[in-house]
Amino acid sequence: MATPTTNVTTNTDEPKLSQSALLAAIIVPSVVGGLIIIGILIFFFIKVRELRRTEGTYRPSQEEQVGSRVEPNSTLKLPPEERLI
Repeated sequence: MATPTTNVTTNTDEPKLSQSALLAAIIVPSVVGGLIIIGILIFFFIKVRELRRTEGTYRPSQEEQVGSRVEPNSTLKLPPEERLI
């Protein structure tokens, strides 16, 4: 009985990346992607702050409760008394 032989051909045309090139190919897209994500998060944070500033809800009962807790400032000077000439 004859033993089958396998012909393994290696393709020597494939470019092999060096260790530093492989590391750069991983790090550069990761850093760029991270910067894009950080930029998007900053954009949304600014937009949320802007919406809170311009579009709020009116709650008069809450304002009355907060206003009642504030004590009047006793250091305010009274205006000069008006007198007739």
